[in-house]
Amino acid sequence: MEYREETFKKSANKKAMAVWMIISIALSGAYAVEFMTGKRTLQYYLLFLFMCWAPFVTGLITLKVKGMATDLYKWMIALGYGIFYTFVIYTTTSGLAFTFIFPVVGMLMLYKSRNIMIGCGIVNVILVVGTLIYKMATNTMTETTITDFEIQFAVTALCYVGYILSINHMNASDGAMLGSVQANLDRVVLTIEQVKSASTAVVDGVTVVRELADENKEGANNVVHSMEELSANNDVLQDKTSSSLDMTTKINNQVENVASMIQEMVGLMEQSMQNAKLSTEQLADAVSSTTEMAELSAEVEGILKDFKAQFNMVKNETGTIEKITSQTNLLSLNASIEAARAGEAGKGFAVVADEIRNLSSGTQASSNSIMDALAHLEETSDKMTASISKTLQLVHTTLEKITQVNTSVNSIAEDSVKLGNNIQVIDAAMRDVEDSNKNMVENMRQVSDVMDLMTESIGNADETTRVMRSKYEETSTNVIHIEEVVGKLVEELGAGGFMGIDDVKAGMYVTVVEKNGRPGEEYKARVTEKIEGGIIVDCLRFKDEILSVSKEKSYLLNIFVDNELYNWEDIKVTALRNGTYKIVVSGNPKVLNRRKYKRMPMTNRCTITLSNSGQQFSGGMINISAGGFAFATTAREFANIKGSLINVQINDFALLDGKKLQGYVIRITDNNGQYILGCRMPEDNMDIYNFVEKNYRGM
Repeated sequence: MEYREETFKKSANKKAMAVWMIISIALSGAYAVEFMTGKRTLQYYLLFLFMCWAPFVTGLITLKVKGMATDLYKWMIALGYGIFYTFVIYTTTSGLAFTFIFPVVGMLMLYKSRNIMIGCGIVNVILVVGTLIYKMATNTMTETTITDFEIQFAVTALCYVGYILSINHMNASDGAMLGSVQANLDRVVLTIEQVKSASTAVVDGVTVVRELADENKEGANNVVHSMEELSANNDVLQDKTSSSLDMTTKINNQVENVASMIQEMVGLMEQSMQNAKLSTEQLADAVSSTTEMAELSAEVEGILKDFKAQFNMVKNETGTIEKITSQTNLLSLNASIEAARAGEAGKGFAVVADEIRNLSSGTQASSNSIMDALAHLEETSDKMTASISKTLQLVHTTLEKITQVNTSVNSIAEDSVKLGNNIQVIDAAMRDVEDSNKNMVENMRQVSDVMDLMTESIGNADETTRVMRSKYEETSTNVIHIEEVVGKLVEELGAGGFMGIDDVKAGMYVTVVEKNGRPGEEYKARVTEKIEGGIIVDCLRFKDEILSVSKEKSYLLNIFVDNELYNWEDIKVTALRNGTYKIVVSGNPKVLNRRKYKRMPMTNRCTITLSNSGQQFSGGMINISAGGFAFATTAREFANIKGSLINVQINDFALLDGKKLQGYVIRITDNNGQYILGCRMPEDNMDIYNFVEKNYRGM
């Protein structure tokens, strides 16, 4: 039978209450008979019933309010029944009334409280002595009063002495027995703790071995696959080598052809050099002709300047004619005026004047025509002058360009000479290449022989790797068997009561599930504090929903403790004012070994954060599963952090969408300065489980 102090307290209170009720019923019946026979009045009987049952009802109320296991009830018995007992012995003449106390006081021995028994004994003796004094003061003493008092005092004192000695003996006996049991239990607990530690270490070690086996098996698979590809590629390489031998022979022939062609190119380049020299001489003649053209253009420009000077002179003469014409016109007008004055005698002179005026008008018209022609000639002359000037500029520009061409042609001639020299060098180099190709043909034959040896070696390595992979499979099978055995051992230890709430630590994850609730509805939180018989957790959430506690509902509790899952049923959940929850458990949990999940290799880059310091480091992922992950880094800070909590953010992993994974480091491998760490997550991640199942078909 499992010992639970609360259960035995409830049992003691129920038994004491039953005895109290029985004695109260018996006394109520006895005094009812006295009332029926007329020995007691109705007022007395009613007062008797009140004094008898009021303390009993008060005790029942106390049990209801404080709980059936309350320590207060034994004091309610001593005080409540003591008041009733005092009323009885002071209001009755029966010599047996003093015995009414013993059945109830005897039940107080259930509590094994020496102090309460001593207190009851002292009060009871005082009451017995008080009744004697009361009877002496009220003159109600009889002949048997002294004798009765002596008997009452002796029996009462001896009973309490016997009670106290019995309690002392029982406590001493229980203490000795408990001491012996405790000593044995301490040894058992120590042994079990050692077994627990060893089991946990074995589980962790087996987990590490299994993970390493998985990783090594994955590596062996990769090696086999690589060997198969290498073997296939080697065949291709051998074919390519044979082909290269043929191609090298062809190249050798081509080199010989190229050498002969280069000889022809040398002859052609010499002829080109001669042509370039001839072109240079011709271009020099063109430059000379262009120079003469420039000189002629200069002479044309001088002639045009003389023409313009003569033209200006004609223009001046034409102006003189215009002045003469104006004067002739004026004279004609004066002659006409004078002829008019002369009358008939001046008519002939008037005719002459008219002719002079007409001549003057014609001269003026001719002069105007000459002026217009000269103006047009002047305009034409300006255009001609501009055109000739522009032509002269173009001639100068052409001369400059021809000079540059002459320079370029000279450079071409020089480059052609250099090119001829370089081609001769190339010819010599090609002769060397021809010799090198002959050597390469021989080297390729040797490479072909080496590749044959490599093919044979790769075949042997392939067979060795296949054998190694089969051994890894056998090792993995044995490790899984060990895991199952140790897992059953852990479950039996849990069922035996050696695993419980004391194993829970702050920071662990808990899951609260409502019995008969919606499928998949799990409220999760982290342990913030341990209390007597339970834990305090932060806000219990399911997605965006917060747990609303109800007394009508029953809940289950799951806690991931290292590599095991602790499960309690019928827990008590209380929402606290600060947003946290108090969870009280009873009994031992069911303990299940955590499930092992398939690991999927991955090569994503990652960022690792140390929880204790907040330092961040870069690394590369190796694999991931629903219960853990592994990564590699070159940071020396990871050499000795086994057992530490870390956070890992995986780059370019859409499933997590930037969220970090938490894990406890359970293994560290130093691979020549590269640290490979295996981590176990505080709780299983079903999203990762589904992702691996969907995207990975390996072991």
